[in-house]
Amino acid sequence: MKLKNINGTSQTTCSCGSWLKHWEKFSGQTITFCPATGCLKTDLVGAHVQKANSTDEKWYIFPLCNAHNQSTGILEVSDECKLVSANKKETCDK
Repeated sequence: MKLKNINGTSQTTCSCGSWLKHWEKFSGQTITFCPATGCLKTDLVGAHVQKANSTDEKWYIFPLCNAHNQSTGILEVSDECKLVSANKKETCDK
């Protein structure tokens, strides 16, 4: 799967405690290593991303290491991790 990071969203918060906890809660998954291809870093955050090369312009939360969370390019990531809506009205503010 190909994703692009949405930079400048670090001040956005949700009631889950962190965006990584938000992702874990609504994906039903947990993860130890960054799912970006070839990355084994463990300093994970819940990153705001969009699907790359897609007409879908929705914002999603996806676990990435701090370095990949700062990336401005297109990231190749594991298809095994689910995308979770960043729209709080669809998730934690429901």
